[in-house]
Amino acid sequence: MNVHGINTFGAHSLGPQSLSSVDVRDPNAPEAAQNPSNPNQNEQTQSSSDRVSLSEAGKKALAYSTGKALHDNGAAKTDKARKTEEAEDDENLSEIDKKIKELKQKLEELQLELQALQGDDSEAAELERKQIQDQIAITTNQLMALLKAKEKQVQPRE
Repeated sequence: MNVHGINTFGAHSLGPQSLSSVDVRDPNAPEAAQNPSNPNQNEQTQSSSDRVSLSEAGKKALAYSTGKALHDNGAAKTDKARKTEEAEDDENLSEIDKKIKELKQKLEELQLELQALQGDDSEAAELERKQIQDQIAITTNQLMALLKAKEKQVQPRE
């Protein structure tokens, strides 16, 4: 199919100003059928050309998917740079600092899991919430112990 304004082989090289309404024509149809200004065409030849319009939901979906692809591409580049920077920082950290950072990340992940279960009143969700809360408590205790150990390392010896 030939979509004028989108397909480079279309008859209109400038194309439509927006994609909210586009003429779609069959490239295999006779030339007379592709000329909508000819009033002498019969119904059978006119069916080879259709007018397609995007609904508001379609326009939003198109904008979302296009924007999401662009955002994901930019986010991937930013994420790669951030990971490289973190890797360089990790090389300069002590073992305690690395473990502290790891536990903080684990706490963030557990809190996100807990948030994902909000609004779910099932017994399975309640059990999972309890397990996550227990993991948060254990991880928090581990983090506190490491922070105390780090503090003792930093304090000047008397």
